Amino acid sequence: MNARHIIAVYLVVQAVGTAAWWGLLLSMPASVKWFQPEAWPNNALLGFWLGDSLLLVGGSIATAIVVVKRTSWAAVAVWSLAAAVWYPALYCIGVSLLTDEAWIAAAMMVSMAGLTLAMATIHGNAAQSPATIRVTTMSKTTALCWTFAQTLLFWSLFLWILPKGIVELEDRMGLPAFTHSGQSAFSLVLFAFASAIGAWSGIAMAIHGDGTPLPTATASKLVVVGPYRFVRNPMALAGIMQGVAAGWYFGSYTVIGYALAGACVWHWFVRPVEESDLRARFGDNYGQYKLDVRLWVPTIPSPRGSEVNA
Repeated sequence: MNARHIIAVYLVVQAVGTAAWWGLLLSMPASVKWFQPEAWPNNALLGFWLGDSLLLVGGSIATAIVVVKRTSWAAVAVWSLAAAVWYPALYCIGVSLLTDEAWIAAAMMVSMAGLTLAMATIHGNAAQSPATIRVTTMSKTTALCWTFAQTLLFWSLFLWILPKGIVELEDRMGLPAFTHSGQSAFSLVLFAFASAIGAWSGIAMAIHGDGTPLPTATASKLVVVGPYRFVRNPMALAGIMQGVAAGWYFGSYTVIGYALAGACVWHWFVRPVEESDLRARFGDNYGQYKLDVRLWVPTIPSPRGSEVNA
């Protein structure tokens, strides 16, 4: 499946999923309370039906069509749809911040917005061809700024909004949280340690790779310095530890399971694609790096750790 088909298939699934969600709300009015603050009137959420129908359902289908047909304005359509989806997502976040409720809705909307934005980055602008991995060379300052923005987005989504939605879902289902002495302190220490590794990895990628950790704006150089001297993908390892720490902090086995499930998805589906690209671009240099540094278990680095240019 090529990049255009990936985008189109996702957008169709998004349209069908949104329509099915509205079907649930309209056919089972009691389900509305799961997605809005308790104090809201019953019809408050239902007022979004027209916007969602036109922009999210209709817009997703229309955008999928123009992407497959390769029209000249397909890039504008994809990015416009991403902007349209982010507006209700930010609204849901604002509601949850004010009320500390409706995190399930916020998690659903931000997930949709994040995936739509990912499809937009895969498509690229009018001068680019759609690609799941796109090499981008940029200045160190630009790379650092983009890496900071990406990190802020990913951490907010995967380590805060989604876990809060999972915890709220557990509460509605009557699943108790676990607690023990020192839970908050220990989990925060683990989270801080993992976050430091993740930030260090992103900075190393930007400074030494002249790119970002995002596959559609990936670095043009093979980076084997900093935390990459110890494990081959320290960002993935850091993200898993952060997710486990978040679940530990909330006392949620489900959030911990969500973090471990993310590790499995990365290991079995994302990693092979990334490694294939690195092998194709860097050849023997990457092959030697794989021999020298393990994937998950930290390696004692050799004195020759360096940056290898493409």
